[in-house]
Amino acid sequence: MVHKYKRKTNQGSCDKDVMQMAVNLCHAGESVKGTAKKYGLAYATLYRHIKSGKVTPKLGRFRPMFSEYEEIELMTYLKDMDSVIFGLTRDEFKNLAYTYPKKKNYLSYPKSWDKY
Repeated sequence: MVHKYKRKTNQGSCDKDVMQMAVNLCHAGESVKGTAKKYGLAYATLYRHIKSGKVTPKLGRFRPMFSEYEEIELMTYLKDMDSVIFGLTRDEFKNLAYTYPKKKNYLSYPKSWDKY
């Protein structure tokens, strides 16, 4: 016998328009707790919706130096060099990767790379 589930309460369900208005208010500078209380929403639910809508500008403390295309170009070049020569050591890989921004005339590479 198949049993069809019937929801017994309406707890946890909220109107999408109300949630979107609350998220917009929080993005505009209102406090999360005050907005949640004003619209009758759970604080954790509103906070989760706000957090999921944000895009993190960067991950970690390091900034990427090469674009995706440049990384792929460098990777294929290093793989080709590895197959042509009898294998490259780790230091040779690093040396080739460090000389790449110098050849491309990047201004933003670290000055400590000049010793290579």
